[in-house]
Amino acid sequence: MERYSNGNRYEGEFLNGKPHGKGVYTWANGEVYEGEWAGGLKEGQGIWKGIYGDSYIGEWRQSKATGYGVHMWKNGDRYEGEWANCLKHGQGSDIFANGDCFTGTYNMGKPEGQGQYKWKNLSIYIGEFKNGLKHGKGKWKKRYNDQKCNMYEGGYENDKKNGMGMFTWESGNFYRGCYKDDERHGYGEMFWKDGSCYKGEWNRGIQNGVGKMEFPDGRVKEGLFENNTFKGP
Repeated sequence: MERYSNGNRYEGEFLNGKPHGKGVYTWANGEVYEGEWAGGLKEGQGIWKGIYGDSYIGEWRQSKATGYGVHMWKNGDRYEGEWANCLKHGQGSDIFANGDCFTGTYNMGKPEGQGQYKWKNLSIYIGEFKNGLKHGKGKWKKRYNDQKCNMYEGGYENDKKNGMGMFTWESGNFYRGCYKDDERHGYGEMFWKDGSCYKGEWNRGIQNGVGKMEFPDGRVKEGLFENNTFKGP
């Protein structure tokens, strides 16, 4: 066993005076690494246990978690997948203690590219991510196992519905058109189950601007709308 002046200690194999092969390194603060070493660095398979209940089991390169590994946090959160320089990077899954789960691609610690986020309440999003947020094309459903629930398919930006998209309500009503920050904004078409439809401009979720409202009995209102109210031709 090698004891160091800072209170750390190492028990295992050496080469040229440095940990090399298999061994256990214990820090003075209580951290422990047990696994493979090369030239004094963690290299290969190993298990790290932190002082706050966290742990990592998996691959190491030059003393950093790199390759495939599993990190568990004291609060019950868990990540299983690929790492690069101690950051989630590549394919992996976050399983959260609250019941949520993300599976997809990570870039330097955050979801990036294609992925799937499933909430404990059964809602699900499948699509593109950027910097950890929904960004790009994607599809959200209120209940992943229900084909008649509320759902949205279209563009996202910074975790909100933006651009062109289509939202379908459980009632059978649906909207297709432009969104801005989660609200109908710009040109869009709203269709109600009773046969009514509105085609025209929206402002923050409200019929506002030039539009045309058609009713099941054949009546038509076309012209200017303000705050969901027809003002006239």
